Amino acid sequence: MRAVVFPGQGAQRKGMGVDLFERYPRLVAQADAVLGYSLHHLCTDGADRLIDTRYTQPALFVTGYLGYLDHEHRHGAPAMLAGHSIGEFVALAAAGALDFVDALRLVDRRARIMAGIRDGAMAAVIGPGRDEVDALITRLGVDGLEIANENSPTQTIVAGLSGEIDAFVERCREAGTRAVRLRVSGAFHSRHMRPAAAEFEQALREVAFQPPRRPVVANVTARPHDGRIADVMAAHLYSPVRWMQSVHAMLEAGVTEFVEIGPAPVLAPMIGEIRSTWKPPAVAAPVAVAHWPEFAPPPVTGPHATLAASLHALYRQPAPRVADWAALWSQGQGVSGWPPLQPVAAPRALRRQIRLAIEALIPAAASAQHAHPSSHLHGRQP
Repeated sequence: MRAVVFPGQGAQRKGMGVDLFERYPRLVAQADAVLGYSLHHLCTDGADRLIDTRYTQPALFVTGYLGYLDHEHRHGAPAMLAGHSIGEFVALAAAGALDFVDALRLVDRRARIMAGIRDGAMAAVIGPGRDEVDALITRLGVDGLEIANENSPTQTIVAGLSGEIDAFVERCREAGTRAVRLRVSGAFHSRHMRPAAAEFEQALREVAFQPPRRPVVANVTARPHDGRIADVMAAHLYSPVRWMQSVHAMLEAGVTEFVEIGPAPVLAPMIGEIRSTWKPPAVAAPVAVAHWPEFAPPPVTGPHATLAASLHALYRQPAPRVADWAALWSQGQGVSGWPPLQPVAAPRALRRQIRLAIEALIPAAASAQHAHPSSHLHGRQP
């Protein structure tokens, strides 16, 4: 069972797609008309612009889409698709959820909006796993940073303001941990992109998405897209890329072969590492927890529905108040798995506690549903 995957920003290379441009001149002409510039010139002579988000993302989309057409012509359609960050738009277009021109217009709009968000940066932490990086951020005193990508067991990307990232990289060096600042212009896939997401959401509403012809695993949920593609892709801008979990989902679905279509093998090494450490889960996590994306209300009904809604509202605040959390925490005592109340004030650590509380309520509601078959878990799930 084969899956095709598409890389994100950072995979671009000078000369990428040139052979494909010659094979698909009609689509290239359409792309040039939408973008207002020559993709061939950009990819061959526009090295300075090719590292600019405004140009990188459309170029990766078009070359990825053409590469997919070429692959499908030679090898047939895959069973599943996925893309890392901007690569997810390639996957959606390849699955027929969007036509080529509509998808390119969205990608171009997204790139321009994201490029307008300044004073952000990202860094790759090599070696520690996601939980260790989370603890490292707190221990090094750079609490404003967020996990932006969970790429593999030993590669986690963090995002934040430029000064925070610089301080984090330096403190990692002093602590003996390898951290490398990335050549990107913003704190992508973090709360700093919420203003961009609000603007991009309107563009998404103007496009008619179709049901994908084959499953496309979403970065936000690490599950196949359903009928809420616009919601998920708006949240995509400020939500972590759960790449490792996405690969797990494809492995659990039966994928045995991964084909990366892009200018250079970026995802393949990650996938190789993920596969080498992956084991089929002996006991699956409660479905609602595994599938709950942070942007959606938690799927909790019954006696804890109001508490779950209040916790979610607090969780989404940039700087939740300790007093508000303590008041809500007291209402959940007695729920199985309820986290202890810890004396933290930093927004990031506080939000993590609130998330744990929400995740405790979801299986509690699921258990109540099983105890009372006439009840139903509403809430939105991917």
